[in-house]
Formats: sequence, structure tokens, C-alpha cells
Amino acid sequence: MKKKRKGWIWLIVIVLLLGLGGGAFYYFYLRDGADANAGTAYVQSVADVTGMGNVGQNALYRGIVEAKDVIEINPQSDMRILKCYVETGSKVREGDPLFAYDVEDLKLQHAQLLIDITGLENGLRTNNEELEQLNKKLERAKESQVYELKLSIQTIELDIKKAEYDLKDKQQKAEDMQALIDASVVSSPVTGTVRSVRDESQSNPFGYYDGQSTAYISIVAGTDYCVKGTVSEQTVRTLYEGMPVLVRSRVDESTYPGTIYKINTDNTESSQPTYYDMGAGDSSSKYAFYVELASIEGLMIGQHVFIDLDATPDEDRAPMLPAAFVMQEDGRFYVWAVNEKNRIERREIQLGAYDEATESYPIVSGLSLKDRIAFPDDTVHAGMIAAETNYLDPDAMPSDFGIDNGMIDNGMIDMTDNGMIDGGMIDMPDDGMGFDSFDLPEEDGFSDDDSTGFGG
Repeated sequence: MKKKRKGWIWLIVIVLLLGLGGGAFYYFYLRDGADANAGTAYVQSVADVTGMGNVGQNALYRGIVEAKDVIEINPQSDMRILKCYVETGSKVREGDPLFAYDVEDLKLQHAQLLIDITGLENGLRTNNEELEQLNKKLERAKESQVYELKLSIQTIELDIKKAEYDLKDKQQKAEDMQALIDASVVSSPVTGTVRSVRDESQSNPFGYYDGQSTAYISIVAGTDYCVKGTVSEQTVRTLYEGMPVLVRSRVDESTYPGTIYKINTDNTESSQPTYYDMGAGDSSSKYAFYVELASIEGLMIGQHVFIDLDATPDEDRAPMLPAAFVMQEDGRFYVWAVNEKNRIERREIQLGAYDEATESYPIVSGLSLKDRIAFPDDTVHAGMIAAETNYLDPDAMPSDFGIDNGMIDNGMIDMTDNGMIDGGMIDMPDDGMGFDSFDLPEEDGFSDDDSTGFGG
């Protein structure tokens, strides 16, 4: 009897648990009027839609703080370096030794030149004395001796001219060689910090520029800072000298207004292919541009920053929602937004005045950059399951939303170390990018978090 009673108790417990599970399923998934076959709606983040995410038109470029004057020093190609007195990071003053040439062979060659010069000088002295004697004989010579004496005089005069030429040449070589010996220790022309020293023992077998200075020693001079950025050949023409930009710290919310004062299109930053077009097989070069800052307070030489082409201060910015995503009814604004259950809901939002130039509204309230919304076509309705749009698929990405400068742009994929796909995320390349939707390299001191794209 007791065993039957226990069996009934267990049966009742199981029925209750099943009932609770079904109730929970209804509450969390079917309570909004949707069922398991409600359909799927493809959504995007507000950050992406408003141009403040990875598919927006606004771009951030990597930059590095450096002195306006960078002095590059190279040894003479025919000289061997005996010793280098500095290393990367060394502080130097004007006149401090940087490196020394090996001049032992030069000293031997110089000594031989001095011997040759002495021999030529002695030979010239002898020839001039002989010429003087021949001229005296010619004055007293008989007519039968004149021809032979003149021929001897002409021969000695030619020898003198040749010896004078050889003497002048060897004297010049000796002076140049002595100058090299005297300057065997190369000194710093400025006061500053050594930014790089090329390792002569580790030459680049491929001959391409690896992102570092190609000079043997480069020195950052003075304390007048600028920010150097790089831009691809596809978008370099969108920049111009005098263009206002906003430099953003990568470790805090500090911003520094600045102006592009130089765009170097004469020299590429890399001769190694940086981007590769899977369709055409073409490579893309990078060019350097430089930003002059209104203030350098809080910045350090070598500090990595972002260069924002939108110079509008953060406090004056508002996300602009394209009108195509907005539904209006009785003077109110609505969007299809994703709720906490990953379901589509009709949400009322507050918008500012319509901007005809951009055909968009400033978002006042009701949406954050992290919210996701769907395009309001006839197939979307409340209760649908939200699914992310795959913007990393080139075939699924409209060309108008292509990402230049290191992301994906009409089949272009960044082939640099900082732009490779890793675990489904993409690291920010040296060139332009969208905002914080992608992971950033941890070693740069800035990792992807819940940033809204406003530089936080």
C-alpha cells in the first residue's frame, strides 16, 4: 500500500514539473502573441544603422603620437659600422655620439695615398728641373740639335701635366679620406629621443617595408607633437589638408581637436600588399597623413590613438536614425525593436527635427546604440524572432555599406596581422575602421567593451 502511495506522489510531482515547464515556455516565448512558427526578422544594431557602428560611413583611423620633426640618419653605403652607442629609447643631446665607422682600412689607404703624393711631388720637382736645363740648352743649341731638344721638352711637359693631374686627384682623395677618418664618429644633430635603430644583422630578405623606419637611426626631435595616421589609396582622396578631425585616446575618454596639415601621397607606407582583392588580385597601398593638435596636454610620444574624421564634439553629437526605419502614426514615432526576449516589438520612440539633407531624425530617447531594430517592411510583425544580419558576408552586404580601410569593401579583405579574422571577430587594422563593434588587440591597451562608439 505504501509503495503505491509513493508511486502516485512521484507521478503528481512529474505532472507538476511538466506543467511548470510549459507555463514557463508560454510566458517567455508565446506570451507576446507569437508561437513557435512566428518567423524570423533580420535586425541591425542602432549603432550600425546610424553610422556609429562597423557599417557606418564614419571611420576611425589608427594613429601614433610623434614629434613633428623626425631625423633619419643613414651611414654611408661604402662604410662599415664598427660600433653603435645608442639603442631605441635612448635620450640624446646635440653632439652626442651615435655610432662609429670602422676606419682601419681607410687609414691604410690614406697612408698609401700620402706616399703616392710624395712620390708625385718628387717626380714633378725632378721633371721641372730637367725642363729648366733643357730650355737653357735650347738657347745655346746648334741648329742640328734644336729638333731633338724641342721633342724632349715636349715629352717632359706632357709628363709634368700628367703628374700634376695625378697629384691633384690623389690630394683630393686624401682630403676626402681624412675627412671620413676625422668624422668616423657620427654625432646626433639634434636633442631628442632615439625612436629606432635598425639591426644590421637582421636584413629583410624580401626587401619590403615592414612598418618601421628604413633609416639606420631615427631620432624624434623636440617636443612639438603631431599624430601620424595611415589611409588606403581607395580613400586617401577623401582627406584634405586643413580638414578638421578629432583625435581620441584609446585608454580613456580624452579627445583632442586637430587639423590635417600634411598628406604624403608621394611615398607609400608599404610596398608589401596590404589588402587583397579576391576577384582581381590587386594590392592596395597606404599613405601617411599628419594631424596638428591644438593641445598636447596628456599625450606622450609613441602613444597610440584614434583619428576620428568627424570633428564634432561628443556632447554635440546625436545618432541620426534614417527615416526609412521610422513608422509614424498620429504624430508619434515607432520602430520595430528587439525586446529582452529576442522578440520583435513595436516601440514608441522620441525623435528630433527631420534633417532633409540626410533624410534622418536625431534620436532623443527610446533607443540606445546597443538596441537592435528591423527594417519595417510588410513581412515584419510583433513576436517575430530576431536574427542578426551577417555583414561579414560580402555577398550579403550592400555595396553602399561597404567598409573601407581594412574591413570588407566589395570583396576586399585586410591581409595584415591586425586585420585577420580571429574567432569570428575582426581586429582593428592600422587604417580606417568602424566603431567598437569589432574586437581590438589587447596589446594595444584597448579592448572591445560596451562602448557606444562615442569614444568611451
